[in-house]
Amino acid sequence: MTADITLLCKVVDNFGDIGTAYRLARALTEVCGDKQNAFPPIKLRIVTDNLTAFAALFPLVDAKKPFQTVNDWDIYDWNAASLCLDLFQKNPPHIIIESFQCGRPDWLETLLFDITVPRPVYIIMLDYLSAEDYAETFHRLDSLTRSARVTKVNFMPGFTSKTGGLILDKNFLRELEKVEQERRCAATGKAAYIIEENRTYADCTSALYPQQRQDSAQTDYFDALFFTYPADWKPAVKALSQFRIGKLRVLAAKGAGFASFMNAYAECGCPFALKTLAFLPQTEWDAVLCRARLLFIRGEDSLSRACLLGRPFVWHAYPQTEDYQLVKVRALLERMRPYFCAEDFCAVERCWLFINGETGDIENAVKDFLSKYDDLCDGFFAFAVNLKKNGNLAFNLMTFITKKYIVNEPF
Repeated sequence: MTADITLLCKVVDNFGDIGTAYRLARALTEVCGDKQNAFPPIKLRIVTDNLTAFAALFPLVDAKKPFQTVNDWDIYDWNAASLCLDLFQKNPPHIIIESFQCGRPDWLETLLFDITVPRPVYIIMLDYLSAEDYAETFHRLDSLTRSARVTKVNFMPGFTSKTGGLILDKNFLRELEKVEQERRCAATGKAAYIIEENRTYADCTSALYPQQRQDSAQTDYFDALFFTYPADWKPAVKALSQFRIGKLRVLAAKGAGFASFMNAYAECGCPFALKTLAFLPQTEWDAVLCRARLLFIRGEDSLSRACLLGRPFVWHAYPQTEDYQLVKVRALLERMRPYFCAEDFCAVERCWLFINGETGDIENAVKDFLSKYDDLCDGFFAFAVNLKKNGNLAFNLMTFITKKYIVNEPF
């Protein structure tokens, strides 16, 4: 018995959509391949409308091929209608995961509601990550379709035990454990901990930043990752210039907000060490995230990783009309509030809200946040520990699929 799952993804904004879909695909394959889990083996088909974006995150993908098999996944170009319809007609889908309300391509819609196809189809609407209360309300809530043989249900990622949780893929967890062990060894004065494949921390940073000399001083840098949307970043740069003076190094990631940050950095007189990062595949990006000790972060996939890291970070939410992003920011802040004392949480709250559009003194808010960095570490760490208790979204999703759709279902 094999679980036949088709994962749909449209790339709407940058790489966040396909990044989450790719991470979920890896995590689903991992949990189904673990013999300790009572899941059937998985046959995964991935359909995306932007193979170029997928290939940037996962270089084994050939952006020019409308159909290919990579990592035992069958990968399809959403836009190759004739080819996809022909291949899917030979093996109609059974379970479909629609990422982020992406809908379905016309060729698949035609196939799903073809009454000559005997097997029922189960659609799972995997929604955007949100800390808002509706995530709990809509989780596992059934939805209607125009056919009784095609059913639909909502599945919500989230920050509480009443949602599907966050993706806990092995690559990210391995990278996080490497860094934690390296720092434990450094704190106790022991020799550098040797990680997988006999690589040390210096080897990892050399691979990520090949232009740098690997000397003893470099490991003393306090790395802060900056990956945001466009904004006036001068107040934040001014605040950062007074933080960890002589030790701070900002890793500036290429993306929509890169130019506005670099302009602010130049206008402020280049006040701290800076390293610009080329675009990285997702597994290498995880290594950068895990080694950063402070993060200014955007995007669904990177936000979820920042929450799981357990280190101080500032979330720059996607700007929306009428400042609706502030609703989302406040919702996440409320999930975090119990893990901080009132004074420390106030510093986090003011910084996040001012960065995301609420009127206030951004420079002083960021300064206050940074001045409390050491005190904030415990709160962010406790929040991350609690999130992991909610379990792996991929495991929770497969548990749901197995119980609802596969038990007693002939394949």
